Amino acid sequence: MGTRGYVPQLDGLRAVAVLAVVAFHARVPWLSGGFLGVDVFFVLSGFLITQLLAQEYARNGRIALIDFYLRRLRRLYPALLAMLAAYLVAAPFAFPEHDQHPRDAAVAALYLSDYGRAFFEVPWYLQHTWSLSVEEHFYLVWPLALLAVFRLPKRWHVPAVILLAVAATVWRLSVVLWVDQWYQPYYRFDTRLSGLMLGSALALWRPKMHAAAGAAGVAMLAAALVSAQWRMLNGLIGWAALAEIGSALLVITAHKLPGLGWSPLVWVGKLSYGIYLWHYPIAYWFRANDYGWATTALTSLVLSILMAAISYATVERSYRLSRAHRVERPGIGEVSALGGDPSIGKD
Repeated sequence: MGTRGYVPQLDGLRAVAVLAVVAFHARVPWLSGGFLGVDVFFVLSGFLITQLLAQEYARNGRIALIDFYLRRLRRLYPALLAMLAAYLVAAPFAFPEHDQHPRDAAVAALYLSDYGRAFFEVPWYLQHTWSLSVEEHFYLVWPLALLAVFRLPKRWHVPAVILLAVAATVWRLSVVLWVDQWYQPYYRFDTRLSGLMLGSALALWRPKMHAAAGAAGVAMLAAALVSAQWRMLNGLIGWAALAEIGSALLVITAHKLPGLGWSPLVWVGKLSYGIYLWHYPIAYWFRANDYGWATTALTSLVLSILMAAISYATVERSYRLSRAHRVERPGIGEVSALGGDPSIGKD
């Protein structure tokens, strides 16, 4: 698939991913595999970020690493810090039994939640920030690895990244089988690379597929979301792989799937990073106070959308304005050709 303009269906796919995660954290009974919505984000992130970096390399013959890192921080960090500041104010009242809120916020702010959760069960009420840590570590190392890939003959670029995706999958399966604690391979950056690598391979490969492939992707992802079980090893083996493949098919055919372009879905997708940031402490509080799953799901979704919209209009506004200024200047575009801002929008 060639270079295109903004594809709203990719924001629609973001919405599907974040709604699945919110539903899972609200313990919606028929979405036991909703935690795999994070894998949708990973595939989409790998795709958009690699496309952005590949375009820059094709245009300039290099990747401006410092500029890339600063763009990621400008896009992601203000909203994260705003959420953490609000958490530090509210958490002592919402969760008075826990006395480590500053420590947990610091771990989240330093993007250490992935290994913190895997080895120390830290943070607790901010544990959803593990996926942000995984992506931030990906942003840190992948541009360097991609430069090494680009030094290979061009015909080897796609096979090399596909090989990395396969190796990442094999590594996760190995850790799942070797380590007793299920949560280590679930949270660790090094065991959650397969989706990111698969999306990256798609960005370089850009295969042309019929809309029927997208329908197959819908079926695969739906099967994983309703069938996978939390804390069960099959969720990290077969179902995770099925979710990644289904997500890849959806990413590559999104522009052919009008349902993903439904306006309310696209709107939620644009706010999905903020929704993801805010929803977990809210959902946890409602769960801990014995509200039913329906009340928890609806209330946490509405409140997180409200907070995400406020964040989008305030702390994230300066980034969007500066980005708009840059894309008016040829060769300095921040926006990925296929999907707007390549962040976990979550990206």
